[in-house]
Amino acid sequence: MESFTTGIERYPTQDISPKDDAQRVLKVLKDGGIAIIPSNVGYGIVATDPEALCRIFNAKKRQPHKRHAMIGNYDLHKDIHNLPARGAEMVRRLTVDLDLPLGVVASYHPDHPIIKKIPEYLLNQSSVGGTMAMLVNGGKFQEELSKLASNEELPLLGSSANLTGTGTKVTVEEIEPEIKAAANIIIDYGRQKYSHPRPSSTMINFNDLRVLRFGACYHVIQDVFSRFYGIHLPDDPGRDILFSGHLANSNNVH
Repeated sequence: MESFTTGIERYPTQDISPKDDAQRVLKVLKDGGIAIIPSNVGYGIVATDPEALCRIFNAKKRQPHKRHAMIGNYDLHKDIHNLPARGAEMVRRLTVDLDLPLGVVASYHPDHPIIKKIPEYLLNQSSVGGTMAMLVNGGKFQEELSKLASNEELPLLGSSANLTGTGTKVTVEEIEPEIKAAANIIIDYGRQKYSHPRPSSTMINFNDLRVLRFGACYHVIQDVFSRFYGIHLPDDPGRDILFSGHLANSNNVH
């Protein structure tokens, strides 16, 4: 086992095992710890304990308007999000039929057991206007960890493993030392596959079909909306013009 500093465990040293590594991470999270984990759109930093999530917020130097997202999977999305039939079919086509990573923003069921375990102040940091973001189809490790957390009705929340404004990291080596130091365990699966032209997830509000962030596989997602639904999403201007990929809250579907 390799360590950055005392108390930080880094896996794997040799073999990659999403099931075993997810069990290791869940134990740390249930003890109030913080984990840096891989997803196919880059590395995230997550927790289930409210105090640990506050430590993440502080380590990242996030501004008050920034939000945590839920780390989930397609089944959890169906349980927690509340979408009309068309929006639900779109999410399924993108994440299940076409196997694309996607940040799904939608209304949620406030009476869901996992949602009810989130303190009000933390729920306010994880939702906007009655909607919540969830990363769906983030890869095998995320799928395993999400299943384990869901089975125990634990809210798995977090964001990208980087200082605010510096961009999602696709290798552990790129993650800033102060972010690594905040974690109790780091799962290092090497370079993640969706790093060009953008890491991080494409994020879409499925309540009003509005692009919130240009991210991984955006051109494919844009084509799906046009080809199958006749909906024309805006073009990604590129990282040189819009580094973060985040769009202002305006109607950008035509």
